[in-house]
Amino acid sequence: MIKNAFKALFRWIASIPYAEIARQVINFIGDILHRALFTVLLPKRYRSLTKQQIYTIIFKADTPAGKKFDIWLLVLIGINIITIMMESMAGTAAWFSWTMRAIGWLFTILFTFEYYLRIYCLNKPWKYVLSFYGIIDFLSIFPAWLSLLVPAISTLSVLRLMRMLRIFRIFKMKRFLREARFLMNSLRRSAVKVLIFMMFVFIIAVILGATMYGIEGETNPAISSIPRGVYWAIVTITTVGYGDIAPVTATGQFISTIVMLLGYSIIAVPTGIVAGETIEEHNQHRHRRKHGSHTHTTEPSSEPNDDTTEPEQLPSKTSLSNPDPAAHVRSEDLM
Repeated sequence: MIKNAFKALFRWIASIPYAEIARQVINFIGDILHRALFTVLLPKRYRSLTKQQIYTIIFKADTPAGKKFDIWLLVLIGINIITIMMESMAGTAAWFSWTMRAIGWLFTILFTFEYYLRIYCLNKPWKYVLSFYGIIDFLSIFPAWLSLLVPAISTLSVLRLMRMLRIFRIFKMKRFLREARFLMNSLRRSAVKVLIFMMFVFIIAVILGATMYGIEGETNPAISSIPRGVYWAIVTITTVGYGDIAPVTATGQFISTIVMLLGYSIIAVPTGIVAGETIEEHNQHRHRRKHGSHTHTTEPSSEPNDDTTEPEQLPSKTSLSNPDPAAHVRSEDLM
């Protein structure tokens, strides 16, 4: 009977339409935000803005309104980070701490409405939500709301600082974007090599930790177990050297000397891997440019447009079958 009851319970849990419930919750939250914005919070002259106008202001940094919006957004993010830091300062008056917290929540609400507007003005919002900057925008507001249940998470609101990356797009820093792309490609290509190397280092740390426990386990209370020995090995091999665990026997000190010297040589390995991949990425980029200049002789050889954040021009109103002009956007526009 108990087995049948568990089966019935599992069938009931599996039959719950989680996707439909999530969709209704999201629609309910969106409806609340929309009503609050367009009936109460926004000034009357902004309540009649179309999706195209909102899209131009939020996503198009090459327009006067869009650039002004992004600059003010960066200023507000900077002020918000300062208030979060000041709130955490010990010894401040209670009224000051509460004031900083209230200002922090004001910014959280403001950024929540801004995130909603980014979704509202797109016909395919999931393309933005799942993009790199869409995830960053979500993580910038989610910890604050989650802190209502887990207060310790409130400090993760400093993730809003990552939204400052938009400064490269706003001020058209093409060179920085190109170099950042080279670095990201190099890190992606070297990730497997670095991961294998880190696994090798971890294996060495476990072996050294077990060895040190066997040598000093009976004479050194600080190394009372193999995990404590592994902790000592990791701290020593990375040359951090907290000093909370130190060997007391001559054999243990000799091993520590070898491990510290080994740590200096290990530091250079991942650096060399990433540096090699970065050089290879630059060489491939130069080869592609050279190859392209020979194959396309009808076009002048020039620096390629590496500003992948340059927005794509939207089609004119007369050519749209869908009234939403932001229905078709590139991932680079969603920043």
